[in-house]
Amino acid sequence: MTVFEKAYAKINLFLDVTGRRDDGFHDIVTVMHSISLCDNIKLTTIPSDERRITMISNDSSLPVDSSNLVYKSAEKYMSNFNIKDSVEIWLEKRIPVGAGLGGGSSDAAATLRALNRIYRCATKDQLLQMAAELGSDVPFCIDGGCATCTGRGENVRKFDCDFKHYFRNIVVSIGESRVSTPKAYSLLDKKYGDFKDYNKNKSRSNVSDTPFYNIFESVIKQDEIDRIKKIMLDNGALQTLMSGSGPSVYGGFKSLIVASFAARALKKQGFSAYRCCLI
Repeated sequence: MTVFEKAYAKINLFLDVTGRRDDGFHDIVTVMHSISLCDNIKLTTIPSDERRITMISNDSSLPVDSSNLVYKSAEKYMSNFNIKDSVEIWLEKRIPVGAGLGGGSSDAAATLRALNRIYRCATKDQLLQMAAELGSDVPFCIDGGCATCTGRGENVRKFDCDFKHYFRNIVVSIGESRVSTPKAYSLLDKKYGDFKDYNKNKSRSNVSDTPFYNIFESVIKQDEIDRIKKIMLDNGALQTLMSGSGPSVYGGFKSLIVASFAARALKKQGFSAYRCCLI
């Protein structure tokens, strides 16, 4: 049997870190929203007496073995329900890798959804539990949409937001310089320590006058990010913000025409530009 799933990217409309946990992770509060930029997954199951997972991708830089989150997702689902079929997975990557857009997490969630469409073994709670074991953003990506996520990201509360009334059209641009997520959190730890003073001194002007905020912008300072934001704002962006720990930056625009002009301006300056919308 063959099924197809879309794995949508996400942006962080709001992202704050409130403390470091005993398990080494950090407690966060974030509002995430799915966008139309997506990867595509084709998953085929073949009856077999032994479990076998085969993965291929159009992105030759990605591992296609057990170190890949898609492979891990299939392995987890099949082992949890003692499924011994052969599974073939084709991953078409369109979301830039390591950009703070949740591509790997969304691919993992899409793999879980695809397998559950075929085997129908997992309840929604079981899907979310497996997702949480795979990664902090994976539970959000099971359903996507708009949600507040807390804990290390695994506690998801969906809600109807009105950001589409503020802006529907999005342009995402990514700088060349990458800062790994562990490195980004280490920079926060270095600046804020145990986060007690940060939480105590947090001002309303810092995070509340606008719903858009990303704490990582306080420690990740790159000329490319500033240049991308300026180009977007000069070309009609209503709001710009880094997503995740970067280096992706998104801008929100009132109309498709204005977004298209901004994307063109970014490309003229040598930056990537992905035109998409909130979904």
